[in-house]
Order: sequence, then structure tokens, then C-alpha cells
Amino acid sequence: MSTWSATAPEAVVTGFLATYRTRQALPPVLVRGLTDPDALLTRLADALDAYWHTCLAADWWPRVQNILEADLAHRGRVLAERGVGAMLSGLDARLVWTGSELRLSTRDFMLPVPWADVSIDGLGLVLTPMMFARGAQPPIDPTRPPLLMYPARGRATLSEGPPPVADDALARLLGRPRARLLRLLAEPASTTELAHRLDVTPGAVSQHLAVLRDAGLLTGTRTGRVVRYSRTRLGDDLCRRDLPRGEESPP
Repeated sequence: MSTWSATAPEAVVTGFLATYRTRQALPPVLVRGLTDPDALLTRLADALDAYWHTCLAADWWPRVQNILEADLAHRGRVLAERGVGAMLSGLDARLVWTGSELRLSTRDFMLPVPWADVSIDGLGLVLTPMMFARGAQPPIDPTRPPLLMYPARGRATLSEGPPPVADDALARLLGRPRARLLRLLAEPASTTELAHRLDVTPGAVSQHLAVLRDAGLLTGTRTGRVVRYSRTRLGDDLCRRDLPRGEESPP
């Protein structure tokens, strides 16, 4: 049983009406479906479940999960080091934190929001990174718990392939597999993500990561059950020194 099927049928009706604003704007398939919300919910849950397992779960989700977790870790660091204003304004240029209000410009929204002000005093605010958001988005229904969706940092890396490893000093020093791993870790990543990008088993990646970590080139940070690895300053220095003369690695 998918989690989508746990949605209350009445939420399906209110959700679609909030999205399309009026019944007249609903597509014919939804007009017919909303006459029987229970049956429509079952159809939607089955379709989403099939799409998830067929198209996303095996290959796409591990990489996306890594990007989303990296975004949350980054936002947490900004919050701890620079405060809530810097963290919120970094989500989208249209967001402004005044110290008591979070303002979101809606000038380039595709559709006007049906409400202007929502008090979140004492309710908290859930921040949700998204892979395909055009910008920061509030919930479509102001009666729901406060939520702000925003574009995840590092989305462009989803389509990246592993960097090539030439017959260079770093490969001769560490071996090709470990040199390739070290280069991949310019951004933090998990064992699963690295294995997927290199098309090898997680066990093989784990062995190389252990050696690089013991050598002081990597560090690991645990988030729940996932350990994310990133280069230490020494690892960064080795990668910079290994570049062709005249080319500089990003800081």
C-alpha cells in the first residue's frame, strides 16, 4: 500500500479545486473523477506507485536524495553560521526576511495566489527543497500547515557524469579508482550515490572510501542512516595540484 493511498478522499477534492481555482477550469477527466473521490484516489495512487517503481526508484532517486540531503545540510550550516535571514534569503532572490516577516514577491508567478498574508506565528515553517521548482513557492491552500518549497541547490549535478581519470600524478599516487572518487567528492556524496555514478557496487566504493578517509583525504558526516563523504582541505589541495598548469580548481 503506497503512502499516497493514505490521503483522505476529501483532500483530493479540495486539493484539485485549490490548484485549478474553479470547477470550470478542471480537465474533463477530473470533473468525472471527482464525482467519486475514493475511486479517483485509488487510480491516482496506483498510477503514482507504478511510475515511482518503474521510472524513479532504482536509478533516479538515489541521486536526487543525495542532492536534497546536501541542500538541507548546506542550509543548516548557513543558519548556524549566518542566521535565519541569510538562510531564508539564500533560498530565492524573491524572498526577503525583515526580522518579523518573510516576504515573497509573486510578480512572476504563472497564476496569482488567492491570498496575500498568512500568519505562521507559533506554527513553524517547513522548508522543502524541490528538483523542478522555478522558484520559491508557498502552499496552494493557506489552511494547510505552513510550507515553503524552493529549488534545491546543486540540481544541475543530476545530469553530470564522473570525471575522466587520465594518466596523471593523482592517479599514479592513489590508483585510478581512488583518484576518481576523490575528484567526484568536490561536492559531498553518499556511498550509494558514488556507486551509482561509477556503475560499481557500494561495497567496492566503501573499501576505497575507507582508505581515503584513513589517509586524511576525506571526512564523513552521518545524517540519519546515511553517511555523506566530502574532501578535507588536504584532499582539495591534492586535486588542485593535479590539474594542468594554468587551470585552477574551484575553492
